[in-house]
Amino acid sequence: MADSLPFNAIKVDGEFDRVFKAEDWAWYFATFLASGVFPKPSDGLQVVAHSGMEVRVNMGYAFINGYAFRNPASKGVMLDRAEGAQNRVDRVVVRWDLVLRDIYIDVLKGVPSAKPVAAALTRNTEVWELALADIYVGKGVTKILTQNITDQRFNSAVCGIVVGTVKEIDASVLTKQFTDFFNTYSAAVLDEFSVYKQNMEKYLTELAGIYESYVTQTESLFTQYESQFNERYTTFENTLNNWDEELLKAYTAFMANMQLFQTEAQNDFNAWFEAIKGQLGEDAAGQLQLEIDGLTAAVQELTQAAAAGTAETKEALKGLEERVKRIESGWGIDYKHDAVLGLCYMGAAYMSQHYEREVDTAVLGLAYAGNSYLANTF
Repeated sequence: MADSLPFNAIKVDGEFDRVFKAEDWAWYFATFLASGVFPKPSDGLQVVAHSGMEVRVNMGYAFINGYAFRNPASKGVMLDRAEGAQNRVDRVVVRWDLVLRDIYIDVLKGVPSAKPVAAALTRNTEVWELALADIYVGKGVTKILTQNITDQRFNSAVCGIVVGTVKEIDASVLTKQFTDFFNTYSAAVLDEFSVYKQNMEKYLTELAGIYESYVTQTESLFTQYESQFNERYTTFENTLNNWDEELLKAYTAFMANMQLFQTEAQNDFNAWFEAIKGQLGEDAAGQLQLEIDGLTAAVQELTQAAAAGTAETKEALKGLEERVKRIESGWGIDYKHDAVLGLCYMGAAYMSQHYEREVDTAVLGLAYAGNSYLANTF
């Protein structure tokens, strides 16, 4: 292998003094073109779903260890169905094969598993592989869909992009930076969330304590108010019962006193009437009529005398007329009204001063009652 090139060969004794092999040119190109997929066209060597279990690799270019590869047209790749009841991940690669002296597209079939992963790439002095895409083959699947395909062309860890001479973009650096930032940011967010969660739990615990305290105090107050209300209600009920008993006693005593008063008043009136009836005679009505007749005759005589023109006779006649009118009207007494009034006087006198009668009131009451009785009886 040449260590420096390209220099022209010189023919010495009919043979050239130096010969350049493919490996010489490969290390030369590898110094300024790293392995990867060329970015133009942008969909170069992209793996896309086609029909059933077949996928296709678009036209495009790749560069591996100083050797160039071209896929001049879309190439179909057939995948096997998943075996049994487990899934797998197949990987479509571009393989540099020094033994076969070729670069070609191939499939690394994954191992079925409950959590399948793509097969590892082979990278040594004889074989070097670039991953174009990983394809998830589900159990029982008969057709590959676009969402089953993960593009790996921009992943510098397994493929990468050749962007130009001498310089290429190392996507793994950007990926690492993004991953580091995401991990740092996630950790910060998780820490903040953890602090927030702790504060919220503390706040909710305090709030629950305040609520429990409020409920306890409220229940205690309700119990206290209920006890006070029951106590006051019982006291009030007992008071009403006592009032009922006292009122019943007072009413019973009053009725008994009224019955006693009625009996005593009737007895007193009968005794009084018996006494005054002896004064009026056995025929009180006849006695009154005789007196009225006598007075009427006297009035007639005086009337005749008054006709003679005597002033004294006229005066006497006027007085007699007034007396007759008073007698005829029962001395001006409303017997029914006055009888009741008399009974009231007697009752008042009887009930007052713990049944100690007042003499004047009792006499007046008997008088009213007597006049009423005589006027309505005789």
